Amino acid sequence: MNKRMLGISLVDGVKRRNLLCYLFVALLSSGYAGAMAILQPGLLQVMGIPLEQQGKLTGLLGAIQETVFILLLAVFGALADKFGRRIIYATGLLVCALGFVLYGTASSVTELVFYRVIVAIGSAAMLGMMVTVIADYTENSTRGKANGLQGFVATLGAFIPPVLASFPRLFVDGGFSETQAQQATFALTGALGVVAAIVAWCGLSPLVGKVHQQTKTSVGQMLRQGGAAVKDPAIALSYGAAFISRGDLAVTGAFLGLWLVQHGTAHSGMTPSQAMQSLAVPAVLTVVSGAMIGSLLMGFIIDKVSRVRAVTIASGLAALVYCSMFLVTDPTAGWVFLLLFAMGIAEISAFVSSQALVGERAPAASRGAVIGFFGVAGAVGILVGTAGGGYLFSVVGPATPFVVFGALNAVVFVWSWWVRTGTVVENKQYAASAVKGVS
Repeated sequence: MNKRMLGISLVDGVKRRNLLCYLFVALLSSGYAGAMAILQPGLLQVMGIPLEQQGKLTGLLGAIQETVFILLLAVFGALADKFGRRIIYATGLLVCALGFVLYGTASSVTELVFYRVIVAIGSAAMLGMMVTVIADYTENSTRGKANGLQGFVATLGAFIPPVLASFPRLFVDGGFSETQAQQATFALTGALGVVAAIVAWCGLSPLVGKVHQQTKTSVGQMLRQGGAAVKDPAIALSYGAAFISRGDLAVTGAFLGLWLVQHGTAHSGMTPSQAMQSLAVPAVLTVVSGAMIGSLLMGFIIDKVSRVRAVTIASGLAALVYCSMFLVTDPTAGWVFLLLFAMGIAEISAFVSSQALVGERAPAASRGAVIGFFGVAGAVGILVGTAGGGYLFSVVGPATPFVVFGALNAVVFVWSWWVRTGTVVENKQYAASAVKGVS
């Protein structure tokens, strides 16, 4: 009888402590994923980057990171299939930690770009493994709960960057200069990555996830196997859902706060800091609250219906909520916060359901590579959401990026109905093969 923990049935070779260690590492990984966005503005200030250049530079650095993701996520997935998840995850965290430490010492734009590439390389390995490991660890019958729990932990991790952002002021109050305070904060952030890497190496299962180590299969062959998996209509759907769900998150993260700050300064006579504190922060917390509830709720639903039908439910909800932003003329109105709470549920539901689908349908022998391509689709979605959304926000209107991604969610909703009625295979057929492939 397989072991269970937190309602999750674990495959052979995975112990309860392996799952606990994974959840801790995933918590820090998700915090790492959002740390740069909140720490970087202070660093740019102390570096003396002109205000009028900071926006363009931020966009450039973000685009570089997403480009690295697109190039490397599938490669790290294939490497994980060959050498195991544990070494790739731990190495990624260490590289990311090194990048953060170096980032705080940057004295020029050239150094920022170089160090951001290091962070991006480590992050590509880290984020790819965060999705792959939970797919390895759970039986198919509880895959929804497992991904829901991971989504909940990832949402909790979103609270780590604001805590890190409070340290520069603490260091300054302790006698550090502004530059030293930034360097110390980035070094502290790097230290968290080292802790996570140690836990990953010592706590993750060394037995699960290595499927090609004893063969002569090359990384190139594994990448081709991962790419060929798109012939499965359900995996193709998961890639489309990854593109949209990550784009949803990017649009909300990039433009919700900006919309509220602009509205507060233009219509309520607030300063930017007042608008951020009084309008943007409550709105973001409302979305996060919805996401925390939605991750667990969708995890429960996923295990009650087929994975494809779960994508149908999530994309339909996201289409309705995001398209409803068209009705918003005053983003500070009370009813809008109910919509934002629903947005949190919708975006995390799309995120969790797409992960559960790819985790189910990815062949065990090339799961890392398939989930790597899944991550590539998500990275493209983030790039489109931020770059294209920025243009739509400025030229057409602040609600436009939300509405466009609502329409794209509607496309996935219709697509998923076609897959559901034409190609889905009952979930039980995957459970035995998944366990056999990773044990």
